[in-house]
Amino acid sequence: MTIAALTAAFILGLMSASAEQPPSAQQLLEAAHKATDLSSLIPYILHATIVMNPGDPKLERQGKLTIVRDHDRARVTLESDGRTEERVVSGNKEFVVPSQGTAVILGLRNLDHDWDPGRPPHFARRETFSFGSVRRQKIQDREAWCFDRKAKFKEKLCFDAATSVLLHEGSNEKSREEYSDYVSFGASLYPQKVQIFRENKAPFEVRQISITPGQLNDDTFKVPDKAIQVEGCDFEEQPKPLHTPEPEFSDAARSAHAQGKVYLYMLINAEGNVAGVQPLAMDAYGLAQNAMNTVKTWRFKPAMCGGHAVASELNVEVEFSYR
Repeated sequence: MTIAALTAAFILGLMSASAEQPPSAQQLLEAAHKATDLSSLIPYILHATIVMNPGDPKLERQGKLTIVRDHDRARVTLESDGRTEERVVSGNKEFVVPSQGTAVILGLRNLDHDWDPGRPPHFARRETFSFGSVRRQKIQDREAWCFDRKAKFKEKLCFDAATSVLLHEGSNEKSREEYSDYVSFGASLYPQKVQIFRENKAPFEVRQISITPGQLNDDTFKVPDKAIQVEGCDFEEQPKPLHTPEPEFSDAARSAHAQGKVYLYMLINAEGNVAGVQPLAMDAYGLAQNAMNTVKTWRFKPAMCGGHAVASELNVEVEFSYR
C-alpha cells in the first residue's frame, strides 16, 4: 500500500465516525493538516490565475500569482493591471516594497497555507480558541463536518467528510472562502480553485492553481530594490495611532452626495511614519485618493518586536459618511 493510500485509509477511518459520535474539532484540524501539509514536499512553486469580479464582463480582470517556497524562505510575485509586485520572506522577516501591497490586501501572500487550518502557527498566539459542537452539513453538494471556531471573532470551518480537506471557512456568507477541485501533489492534496468573498469588497477567485517541484537558483530569494524589512515575532505589539486626521470628502463626492468605505493597505516604518499606502480599488468620486492623501500624513507609535521598533503592515477601513 502506498503512502497516499495509507493516508487516505487513516482519513477515511476517522471520517467514518457515526452521526452519534462525530470527530472532535481537534481531530478534524489534525486530519486536514495530515491531508494537505506541503512541508515535506518543498521546495515547490505555486502558479495560479487571479480573477477579480468573475463573470462581470465590464469589471472582470485577471492577474497571475507565483509563490516559490523553500522551508522558511519564500518569494511571492503578483502580476496584475500591468504591474508586478514582489515580496521575499526569510524566516521571521519579510521584505516589502512600499508601493506594493495588493497581495496583502487580497490575502494571497500565504495562499499555499490557507487550506491547512490545522497547521501549527509560525508565531505564538495570544488568543486561545474555543470550539463549538461538530455537526453534519452539505457544503458544495458534499457531506461535510462543520464547527465554529471562536477567538476574537467566530468563524465556521467545514471539512469534506470523505477526505477531510477544507471546503469552507468564514465568519458569515458575505465573508468566506470556498475551496474545491482538490488534486494530489505527492502524498498531499491541494485545491485548484479558491473563491474569496469579503464584505463590501469585490469578489475574486484563484483559479488553475498548480504546484510543482521547485527549480531554484541564487536569485530566487534576492531582496527587491527599495524594500523595507518587516519583522514578525511572538507577542508583537501592534502600532498605536498618534495623529490620524480624518480625510475630507472630494468635491465630486459632495456634489453627488456619495458616501461609503475605502479599504487601504498601509506600510508603517520603524519610525512610525506611513511609508506606503495603497487602495483595494479606486472610485469614481475620488474618495480613495483623498483617503490616501490624508493617511500618508498619519503618525503612529511603531510596532514593537522583542523590545525594538519594527516596520509593520495594516489593512485599514476609512469611512466617508454624512452624519
